[in-house]
Amino acid sequence: METLELHPVWPYSFQQTGKRLIHFEKTAYRYQNGMLYRALRINQKPLVVGFSWEDGQEPVMKLHVDRDLSDRDRDKLKKTVRQMFTMDVNLAPFYEQMKKDNRLAPIIEERRGLHMVLDSDLYECLMKTIIGQQLNVSFAAKLVDRFVKVAGDTIESQGEQYSVFPSPEQVAMLQYEDLQALQFNRRKAEYIIDISRKVVEGTLNLESLVRLDDEEFIQKLCALRGVGRWTAECLLLFGMGRQNLLPAADIGLRNALQKVYALPAQPSEDEVRKTGQAWSPWSSYVTFYLWDYLTETK
Repeated sequence: METLELHPVWPYSFQQTGKRLIHFEKTAYRYQNGMLYRALRINQKPLVVGFSWEDGQEPVMKLHVDRDLSDRDRDKLKKTVRQMFTMDVNLAPFYEQMKKDNRLAPIIEERRGLHMVLDSDLYECLMKTIIGQQLNVSFAAKLVDRFVKVAGDTIESQGEQYSVFPSPEQVAMLQYEDLQALQFNRRKAEYIIDISRKVVEGTLNLESLVRLDDEEFIQKLCALRGVGRWTAECLLLFGMGRQNLLPAADIGLRNALQKVYALPAQPSEDEVRKTGQAWSPWSSYVTFYLWDYLTETK
């Protein structure tokens, strides 16, 4: 058994950040006895990690692993979790800037310390996002769960079984009919398996796209069959944690703005972009906080 400690950049609230995982990420995270658990693939090896935390002026997250780790695996685990929980993002300038907007300021302040939590890698994020295209959140979560169970590994930790998100190699071996049997439509099954095969063949290197700016990244991703702008933007947000992305066409963001600013109608995409000019370079976090606000006010 090993316990590792990670210290995020202040201001950071694990309570604010963790509550979304507890309520909305049940396909990846399991919450029990005051701790979150999920399986990760570290250096190609499945591993169950328990997450506990303490908030305050010096917040700390503790990672609990039921085995001894090599130095290489320990370093990779720390790096992966820091990235997933965006621990190196300093939100102090964001909070200072948002004080200038009387409508947004109280919404932002109520969520002080809330950070985005990313998927463990770009491939996982891409697969989840494609699965969720044009589906309600509940049914998308069911499909993700079925997908993980049919294609991924299972690992046991302390008497509990955990599903491990499948690798591209595992998904590439599936047939389209395997996913159709899980209630995937034919096209979506093709998108998922064909993209996975491109990754395995080496014709698609997702990690190499990290160096591109937002628009270049979107153009590259949209060249893939089954990927549109919404999917690419989700990857920038929840796969890479880009901080200044404004998904102006997003219905949830437009609904939130209508509510916050008491508008007579839902704002258009152009109106969202005009409003969002004042949010730069923190458009992603304003969007994320407004999504959180909307889920709590429905």
